[in-house]
Formats: sequence, structure tokens, C-alpha cells
Amino acid sequence: MHKIHLHKNVKAILLMLFISVILLTPMLIHRTAILGIDSYFQLNRVYEAAMQIKHQNFSFLNLYSFQQSGRIVNETYSPLAGYFFGFLLLIAGNWFKFEIISSLLIFFTAGISVYAALNKLKVSFKASIATGALYMTSISIYGYLLGGNWRALAMALVPLLVIPMVDFYHANWSLKAMLRTGIIVAAVTQMQLVTMILALPVLIVPFLFGFFRSNQKLKALLNGVLAAFTALILSLNIILPYLELAKNNTIVPPVAMQLDKVTMDLIVPKPDRLDLTVCGFVFYIAIAGLIMFWHKIAPITRMISIFGIIYIILGTSLLPWRSIGQHFINLQNFLQMPIRFTLIGIPLLFIGTVAMFVEVAQFEKRENLKEVVSFIAITLSLISAGSFLVTLNNRVKQYKDPNVSIVQGLNTIDENAVVGQYKGKQLHNVTDLQPLLHTHDVSGLITSVDRITPDYLPVPVADYSKVKFYGEYRQEVAEQRRHYQHVVKPNGVLELRWQGKQSGERTVPAVAYARTKVIFNQKKLDNDKLKVTPAGSLKLNQKQGQNVLKLQYVPAKATMLGVLVATFSWAIALIAIVVLAIRKRTQY
Repeated sequence: MHKIHLHKNVKAILLMLFISVILLTPMLIHRTAILGIDSYFQLNRVYEAAMQIKHQNFSFLNLYSFQQSGRIVNETYSPLAGYFFGFLLLIAGNWFKFEIISSLLIFFTAGISVYAALNKLKVSFKASIATGALYMTSISIYGYLLGGNWRALAMALVPLLVIPMVDFYHANWSLKAMLRTGIIVAAVTQMQLVTMILALPVLIVPFLFGFFRSNQKLKALLNGVLAAFTALILSLNIILPYLELAKNNTIVPPVAMQLDKVTMDLIVPKPDRLDLTVCGFVFYIAIAGLIMFWHKIAPITRMISIFGIIYIILGTSLLPWRSIGQHFINLQNFLQMPIRFTLIGIPLLFIGTVAMFVEVAQFEKRENLKEVVSFIAITLSLISAGSFLVTLNNRVKQYKDPNVSIVQGLNTIDENAVVGQYKGKQLHNVTDLQPLLHTHDVSGLITSVDRITPDYLPVPVADYSKVKFYGEYRQEVAEQRRHYQHVVKPNGVLELRWQGKQSGERTVPAVAYARTKVIFNQKKLDNDKLKVTPAGSLKLNQKQGQNVLKLQYVPAKATMLGVLVATFSWAIALIAIVVLAIRKRTQY
């Protein structure tokens, strides 16, 4: 028999897929889906995208989700990623299969991104695979599965930022490198804009180092601008819709959080969380390595490691986050959680530390030391994977426990959830959700339970200290929407129908933005004269009998053009990536 020889990149892909499947075994064995604190918010977005694709009815409005109240959520929060996951839902057919496929995809992407970054730093295959596996089981990534945190999508791509960091530092201003940089930055931005904004310093610093050391400053500047322009063009579909809403409306920002309450001290050992303990161990190893072997480590590797350490520290209580939050109030809404810095720092820390000790081994010309580095990386990845599997298995057992309520399963409170019925049966506990998670009727999960999230609502005043948006939205929309008939019409038109017992003013579970076309009982209403509640719900003068409210959002032509340009540009970029990958593969 001929021995099959696979290229190392093919081996890496197969290994990462295998590891991803292993990490999902508790769910696969028990055939049990789980949800987290942010799951309902994200699944509403995925369901919306799936239905818009299925019915070929595209709109800025969320026509099928978020209580069908005329809100705009998808267009302000990674819309292309939402459509991609919506397409996955249509292929999967039910929420359980979707959760398995999407989680596998995120695990795999995280692992292969670390592998690609370490490959750029010329780290050995074993160490690269082990570090990728270690990152896959870190809190930066498993937050998607255990908590429904969408930022894990961005975190899965953050390791790729190491590639432009290396290019910048070594003054590689080639057209290929700069276009690649623009695509990587845009890809992270597509997943979560906040993550890319917080991570920007890791690119700016090496760019400045490379620029001032370069003899080709004009080329560096021009091609650097090209990279930024590429990222901007590919991100227009996120930037322009948000700017349009922010300019013409007062919208509810993400809820403000007390910054010092949401830090993560990875520098303190946590015996009950081995995955976090492993991160802390690597943190101290990185510091010790920098002190001991500074002159034996490549400058760019030092830089990556230092950024990892700094970001880890930024996410801890070592910083006076309470005072910072009091002086910079908007940070409580924008940053919300300093642990975002920690999540970005983890992949940089892992990549920098492994590359550091591989370089020390090369400097000392000790091949056996490289094996030691790989051995330690593999050991730590096994410890972290074991910790994750135990945690996931416990969560699966929780979702098989009839004594656990739906609210407890979502890690929220009663005030932030409205639990309804499914096929005439009142839902009570998490075991009642499993039929909804396995049925092909994916609408059941969305319409039977409402997780209150008032983000991006158009309101008169966006001030949480003056208006209890969660409570008001629950009372005016989530608890009232079942008394109305919702009909989705072509061309992005959402209809609300109801029977008025008597004429007079009525608060309707619907909202309108400045560019929302509002037609009530066949009469177009002037948006400037609309009466709304503090939570943004429309107050209309109903008539006795049948009432019909039609909502349709009409974006500005410039905004729509930007969305189309970004979408078309992504299509070109993806085709180019595939073609280049095939051409490179034929050269193996």
C-alpha cells in the first residue's frame, strides 16, 4: 500500500475539524441543545436573516423577529454574518443542528486562525496545532456556545491580525499584503465592530515601527491607505446604516454597565476554572520569558507577547475602572465590559508565548527544546479541553433537568423574559424548550419566548436613568404583541392588524424610525408628528373595528448604495481568495 502524504495545511484542517467535533460530544451524545444569556437576541437575528432569504423579502426592518415591532437590529449588527448564519439555519433545518454546525464552524475558525498566525511566525506544526486547540477551548471562543456571545465570531478571527502585524513590522508593503490586511480587518469588523476598534492598536504600533524603519515611506503610506480603503469599502454595509440611524434618530444604546463589576482577573488562579487557570499560567510564563530571554526573541514576537500581556491587564481590576467609568460615562455603554480587552489579549498571549519559546530553542540550537515547547502546549490544551468538556456536560445536564426554569436556563431574570405557549401548552422549564429546538418549525422558538432586549429602539430620550427601557418595552411590546395579527408583505412591508373596541388613542406594539414609512388605516402619517411613549411605542388614534398599520423602512440612496457596494466587494474578495487558494494548492 502507498502511504498517503498530506500537505501540513490539509492535516491542520482535518485535525481542527476533528478537535471541533470532539468538543461538541456532550451535545451530540445527549442530542440536547443549550442556550445562553445572549442566545435569544442572536437567534432572533439569525431567524430574521433566514426568513428574509427564504422569502426573498429583504428589508432594513426586522420583519419576522424581535416581536415584529418594526425594529432595526440586523442592519446595525454584523448584517452579512447574520445572513450567512441565516443561510446555515435554512440548511440545518432546526435549531439543534444549527447550533452544532455554527459552533463547529467557530471552533474550527478559531483553531485554524491561530495555526495561520503561528505559521506566519514559522512555528512548528505540533506547537501550532496544540496552541490552536488551546485557543478553541478558551473563554474567548466558547462564549458563543455557552453564552450565545456573538463576539466569539470576531474573536475567532482576531489571531489573523498577527499576519498584518508581522507584515507591517517587516515593512512588507506589497499590494498582496496590504489587500490581505484590508480583508482581515474588514472580516473582524463584519463580526463585531467593537472588537475591531479595541484591537486597532495592535496594528497601528507595528505599522509605525515598520514605517519609520522603511526606506519606502511613500509606498508604505500609499499602500497603507489602500489597506484602510479596502477595509472601509468592505465595511460600508455596517457603517452607513448605523450612521443613518444615529444621525436621524435617538436610539437606545446597549445597556450601561458598571465597569469595575465586569472585569476578569486571569492573573489570579481559579481552581474551579482550569481553562482560566491555564490562561493565567501562560500569562506568567510570558512575562518570565520576556525577562529571561529578551535578546533571544524576535522584536515582533516581543511585541505580540507584550500586547497580549497589556490587554490581559487592561481587563483586570488592577485598573481603576470605577473611576474611569465615572469620568467617561459613555464607556459604560460602548465598552460595557473591560473583559473585552482580556478576550482580545488571550490569542495574542498564546501566539506570542509559543513563538517566543520556539525562537529561544532556535537561538540555542536545541531541537529537543522545541519538542518540550510542543509537549507543554499539548498538555495545556488537553487540560483546557477537559475543563471545557466538563463545563459543557454540566450545562447539557442542566438543560435536561425539569426543575430548571427557562429564565434560569437563559441566565437572566423574570423581568427580562416573557414565556408563552407552544402548540397550546404553557412553557415552564428548559426541558419544554427541547421540542422547539429540534422541530423543523424554527419559528416556534422565536414566537414562544421573548427575551427583552431594547437595543437600537428609536426613543425620545435615550437615558436609562430616566426611562426603564427593559420594563417599558416588556409591558408595551412583548406582553401586548400576541393581541395583534402580524402580516409580512412583499417589499419589506410589515402589517399590524387589530380590532378596536372603541375609537380613541391606543399604544401599539410597534416603533418607527425617521425614515420608516408609516401608513395607518390607509393614511400616510407624518413622522415628525407621531406620538410615542418614552420607550418609542407608537400612540395612534384607532377607530372602532378593523385597524391596519403598515411599516416600511426606506433607506437613503447613499446608504443603500454603500450596502450594495460592500456586498458586491465581499463577493469579489471571496472569489479571489478561493482562486488564490486553489492556485497555491496546485503548487504543493
